[in-house]
Amino acid sequence: MNDPGRHPFHHFYRPLAPKFTRVFELEAGEFWDPIVGRLVPQAMDAEPYEAISYVWGNPRKRRDITIDGVTLSVTENLHGALTAFRHRPVAASSDEPDASTALSRTQPVRRLWVDAVCINQEDLQERISQVELMSFIYAGARRVLSWLGWEEGEEGRRHVQDAIRFIHAFMKDPEAGLSDARVLLLHHDYLADPTEDLAQLSEDDRLRFAEQAPKWEAVKSFFEIEYFHRAWIVQELGLAREALLITALKPADDGAKAGKRASDDQEATAEDLDLALEVDIIDWPLVGSFVKFLDYSGASLVTHLGLVSWVAHHILMVWETKEDGTPDCDFLTGMHWTRILGVTDPRDRAFSLLGHPMAVLDGELVIHPDYTRTRGVIYTRLAVNFIRKTKNLYIVSLVDHEDDPSLEDRDWDPQHEARMPSWVPDWHSINRTTPVDYPTAAAAIEDDDISFAEGVDCEDGTLLPHLLVRGWVIDEISAVSRRMETTDFPITHLARERTKQNPFWLDHVWELVYPGERQSSGGDALAALESLSLALPLGTREKDDPVSKAGLNQTLEEHHQSFAAYVLEYHELLRGALSEAGGVSEDGDISGLPVRSVLDSLPLEAQAELRRRAEGSTAGGFLECMTWPSMCRVVYRTTSGLVGMGSRVTRPGDLVCRVNGSAVLMTLRRVDDSGTGEVAGTKETDATVSIRCAHIGPTVLPARMKRGVINGTEFGEKAVNFRII
Repeated sequence: MNDPGRHPFHHFYRPLAPKFTRVFELEAGEFWDPIVGRLVPQAMDAEPYEAISYVWGNPRKRRDITIDGVTLSVTENLHGALTAFRHRPVAASSDEPDASTALSRTQPVRRLWVDAVCINQEDLQERISQVELMSFIYAGARRVLSWLGWEEGEEGRRHVQDAIRFIHAFMKDPEAGLSDARVLLLHHDYLADPTEDLAQLSEDDRLRFAEQAPKWEAVKSFFEIEYFHRAWIVQELGLAREALLITALKPADDGAKAGKRASDDQEATAEDLDLALEVDIIDWPLVGSFVKFLDYSGASLVTHLGLVSWVAHHILMVWETKEDGTPDCDFLTGMHWTRILGVTDPRDRAFSLLGHPMAVLDGELVIHPDYTRTRGVIYTRLAVNFIRKTKNLYIVSLVDHEDDPSLEDRDWDPQHEARMPSWVPDWHSINRTTPVDYPTAAAAIEDDDISFAEGVDCEDGTLLPHLLVRGWVIDEISAVSRRMETTDFPITHLARERTKQNPFWLDHVWELVYPGERQSSGGDALAALESLSLALPLGTREKDDPVSKAGLNQTLEEHHQSFAAYVLEYHELLRGALSEAGGVSEDGDISGLPVRSVLDSLPLEAQAELRRRAEGSTAGGFLECMTWPSMCRVVYRTTSGLVGMGSRVTRPGDLVCRVNGSAVLMTLRRVDDSGTGEVAGTKETDATVSIRCAHIGPTVLPARMKRGVINGTEFGEKAVNFRII
């Protein structure tokens, strides 16, 4: 919300009464006319108005507008939105029949609410009070006008128009459209080299490829528009009664044309009408249906093409409701889905969602806007508030460290913006993981004994707060895979496989979790393989289980079938690669290829079982289920041979733990030697060990997540008191 280029203009920013805001009455005009209007205070439920949703843009690129006769500087992008929305003659090019009504030709004044104009940005208290009212402002608006920015030149216009028209056409039969688009998976990077790999395709596939590629290139460009990557739009679109996404072709900046314009007191001439803006409009609900379908049915295509359409889907997920109309997404999960979006002020990651219906706990906002403390303080206060009021640790499961967390106690320091405990999510760090939404709870989801120590009040100079919890240590991690990348998952052909960051990733992961020594010792290979297969998609869903938001849902039977087909398809691909390489050389080097496929490493009876399961099935179901959950995570093996999936910063020596108050297992890292030798690999005793540790992230260990089992003593796990710094 803050704009460093603004200065106070107190004569029109008069103090607002409680529950009041200002509306900008924008006068009509042509493209080259100055922006002129006035600010009118009103109660939010008084006169109707429209709200503008936009990106602030570069704060150093500014234009002047006139309010009540006084010049005010605004960002260039806002100036463009006001120019487009006040322009009287409009030519709409949307497929929607009533789209032209979005920009009226007849209204002499357009009543708009726009943050940078209607809020005195220099008045901190007003900013705070208006941020708290933001949900009412956007929910009360007659319509939300979402400004995507100017289409720069004919190429930019072609991409936007092509994308909008394609989305309309695609959604008439999305299954058929997705089937046609899958041909693009056969080429590893069309944009980098359009000719590469095409020679391997049939003539029909080449024709289909040539038809599909430019359409999806336009879609890719559309979702890269900056507007879709701004945190405040989550609330602005989610609360809207009606939301229209609008862009327009920017006219050539020709002063001669401006001079030919009819004077204000004359009627518009034919020449004036030739200056009408060419506008493209698409309804937000239609865009939402498109991105939702792609995420659930075409995740492999989305990741292969590098589409960021999933960002728009995350916005929708924040506002989804159940059949009875109640929210289906809590406040914390909403913050997780939107943390990839951009903000000028990191604290707005929390404040921009305060209009969500789940932003209230016990009748109070989960946190009040405060621009005087660091983001570390704001995020920590939010975490403490949720844990204290809910008695559960769900917020801790949303931690996704970009780098290894500190293993040292540190003080609160107002000079360090991002300083916070290891168990608090840094919502402003890079995140690309889905929440660990496993259908089986690992421990009791509430615990009255969760407590805190040290500087919970966030006073400067005091230690960061410690989280005190009880639980069990399951095992210690002994080996960790490379980070998984979504582009590694689809199985196509050998040339495509060789372009991947982790070629034959499944076979390499299997070598790590089921190494040769374990194979020779006769370990239960099929059980280990099933644990791996259930970890990657975060389990399966039976008819009575809650639906996962992380991707497509499968039953256990469907999962066994599609995963078996996946293993067999990779087996055939590797067999062809080994044949082409001429087999294994004397020193065992086969140019980075796995020595054997997953299938070849299994006992004959397990191979026969996989072939039986795969009959009549394809790998597609498993691929769509596991793509989003596995993204940016690692696979690991524990000292006792258990197989799991966890955070990208997981290391050998980390502990897999079951903790009261968390339905999700945790990976913790010991800070010192306390408890060493008394935890993993020892028989349980009456004494409870205490361990100081840092929180690494949530984890999945299917072999220790059984329905109805929430107490580690049933597995002989060691009871522990954890002090998480």
